[in-house]
Amino acid sequence: MRLHSATAAFWALLASTAPHGFEAKGLRRKLVATSECTIMAIEPLSIEGGEHKEMALECELDPDDAGGISGISAPLRLSPQQKAELEGMIYAGRIDPGIDMLDIEGDEIEDQVIKIDPVAKMSAKTSKAPSAKAQKRRRLVDTTGDLNMLLVKVTDSAGKTYPDSAVTMSDEVFGTGVDTVNLKSGLEECSWDKINVVVGLGDSNEVATGVIEVSIGIPLDGSTDSAIRNAVTTAVQTKLGHSLPGPYDYVLYSLEKCYGDDCGWAAYAYINSWNSVYQSVYYKRPGVLMHELGHNFGLAHSGGFDGATYTDHTCTMGNPHYGDDTFQCFNPAKNFQLNWYDDAKITEDPRVQGYSKTLTLVGVGEYNIRGGNPVTVRLETGTGADYFVGFNRATGPNRMNDQGDDMVNIIQVNGNNGESYSQSFLRSLLSQGQSYAISDFGGTGKTVTITVNSINTSTFPGTAVINISDDLTPAPPTPAPTPPPPCPSGEKRYQVTITTDNYPGETSYVLKNTCTGDNVLTKTDTNSFGEANTSYPSEEVCASAGKMEFVIQDTWGDGLCCGYGSGGYVVTEDGVTKASGGQFASSETKTWGECGSTPTNPPTNPPTAPPTNPPT
Repeated sequence: MRLHSATAAFWALLASTAPHGFEAKGLRRKLVATSECTIMAIEPLSIEGGEHKEMALECELDPDDAGGISGISAPLRLSPQQKAELEGMIYAGRIDPGIDMLDIEGDEIEDQVIKIDPVAKMSAKTSKAPSAKAQKRRRLVDTTGDLNMLLVKVTDSAGKTYPDSAVTMSDEVFGTGVDTVNLKSGLEECSWDKINVVVGLGDSNEVATGVIEVSIGIPLDGSTDSAIRNAVTTAVQTKLGHSLPGPYDYVLYSLEKCYGDDCGWAAYAYINSWNSVYQSVYYKRPGVLMHELGHNFGLAHSGGFDGATYTDHTCTMGNPHYGDDTFQCFNPAKNFQLNWYDDAKITEDPRVQGYSKTLTLVGVGEYNIRGGNPVTVRLETGTGADYFVGFNRATGPNRMNDQGDDMVNIIQVNGNNGESYSQSFLRSLLSQGQSYAISDFGGTGKTVTITVNSINTSTFPGTAVINISDDLTPAPPTPAPTPPPPCPSGEKRYQVTITTDNYPGETSYVLKNTCTGDNVLTKTDTNSFGEANTSYPSEEVCASAGKMEFVIQDTWGDGLCCGYGSGGYVVTEDGVTKASGGQFASSETKTWGECGSTPTNPPTNPPTAPPTNPPT
């Protein structure tokens, strides 16, 4: 998309203080044909004791359309119906904020806002991002490995800046001095070092480790949040000499305070993105920082028993700790979504008649000594609104937990199976001997009950033994399927089963007989697998045996397991597994058999002539 020069100048002015020869306020222009922008969702966190602030929606333009500046966005002016529709699409997982696109062809920019035609249907104006763009954005929200972070100390045109020195701010956020409880320590503890927060990349602009200072040419008092954030983004890119996020995974902005009637937020963050913003003292509150980084990671809020948006105090995505030296970790639904505990999460399906299962749970605080026991269990409902069960052990990284210490907590999400952005709600906190019943589980008409048989915190690790049951007689066994007819002589039966990861559109494969050059089974169309985390067995085919070659490819280069889901593949020959796996990069090849190895019938011996009787 290319905007004409006046519109591009408008966006540059929106982001910076450099004059462009005209006043932004009151500017009203049509965007050019085929215009589109990236949908951005902002989750604000209210100040302690303040009223809940609703999600805000903006749109981010391509740098080519914003004077060469990346990360420039503007609020969307939507009707109440349009706002509700777009939010519903986000919560249902149909649109991924920070990734997917909004068509703004013919819409207007007015007073620094994108004004959407009030009669337009949002379902018709939104679209999934091209795969290359989606993959690039996905890299921004990776939550394991080295995460490079930068804190920006902002001074406005009136000289207003938070009074802490850059050295103090570096210590408060990253623990570079004497502060032992901070964003870095919290993320690394809760992830059990699956995250390594890296600061101090050696940029000459750093005035303290991981901190730079910028000045903006507009005042905090009297400017909109969007204009301030865009001005900071422009100032940072100008100082660093590169676009954002550049070498950083996450960039945090610190403002002196917020002003105006709409001020009531402690911080806000962009979902599935790199940026978060903090006002006043909240930049140095570890719980607030972890809450906002959670939104950057793609996590939604965690609600409590009252149905409010963030009143689950067992989770930092609820109302977080506002203290200077406190934080807590996440609830079972968020732990399932994060890829920190992929080897300690399981899915159970109680929809089966006669289901009964006893499980031993360990809390995330003792994940390192769990002994193979799960820390989070998903109960599959067959809808997006699954349940999650965990043991809220208040020890280790979770020692500062705020609600339901050493109890079993039951969480339900409102969509997306808990695998991407989805509001969660606390449904129950159970002590030993207590139960929670879920009626009409997954629309089956039956009641599934979760009972806590025992809780033991005197052992290492502490454990909670639970039983999940529907108290029904098991259904009669399903008759065995009719076996397929045998293959012709010299042929064998082949089947490929793919279990997709979170991104099924990246996978393709070819099973080939290298002796004959014939393809036996293929899936080369990346649209062959429509659903994430789903098993797709191929048809069973008979083919000539020989030296077989199976090649599986992933267009993103992260295989099927375990960074974005727990997928895999199995290839069978006459029911025997010949190739399997899931952890690879862009491709993997497996071979077996030999050419000419097909058995042949043994030769027939010539008949022996019967003996001749001697003459008489």
